[in-house]
Amino acid sequence: MFNDFKNKFDFYIRTKTKFSRKNYSGNINNPESEYLFEILTNYFPIDFKESISVLDIGSKNWAYVKGEYDFFKNYSTQLILDGVEIDAYRLNSNFYSRYEIAQFYIKNLQGVNQGVNQGVNYYPDNLLNINKKYDYIIWLLPFVTIYPLQKWGLPKKYFMPEKLLEHAYKLLNKQMLIVNQGEEEAEIQKTMLDNLGIEYKELGTIESQALEFKNSRYGFWVIKN
Repeated sequence: MFNDFKNKFDFYIRTKTKFSRKNYSGNINNPESEYLFEILTNYFPIDFKESISVLDIGSKNWAYVKGEYDFFKNYSTQLILDGVEIDAYRLNSNFYSRYEIAQFYIKNLQGVNQGVNQGVNYYPDNLLNINKKYDYIIWLLPFVTIYPLQKWGLPKKYFMPEKLLEHAYKLLNKQMLIVNQGEEEAEIQKTMLDNLGIEYKELGTIESQALEFKNSRYGFWVIKN
């Protein structure tokens, strides 16, 4: 109970103050981007379309956005790539917020300065407030058990995995890639998909040459006809 009270208080403060150091600088070509590009290439077959819209759920600081951008630009000439993160003003140890870091990673991507709803956009918001339709959705490591959510500092009222999954599916036009951490979370994810009657294909273990993780990652390819 105390931990949840602390998370509520901390979350309220950081979302109200939106404190961050400015002008973050880092390496846009990083292993996270390579990882995303690799797994999308290997596990997410799509067709070319002149205009494509993509949503990344739980983008954190979106350090991997270039990998997503490079992949989807190969299949379109007009790309809208949106990221949504409920805890965008969480501070790293260097006192840069996720929001500030994300701005660095998206600023040099083609089309980012075209304006909201064009190019690349990062939304510090709750997924439930997103109501646009997207051709494709990428969802890495959703909170399907409450412990990691609380460990990352979110109030437990935001633990609603099935409701969030149902909402994400309503936003989807074509395909969604979900990646879970560990067998337990993958089994929970599978159960939720079954409960909601969502059509999917199990991808099994997600292998990568770019990054290795302590816990295996498992993928689900959701198809909406």
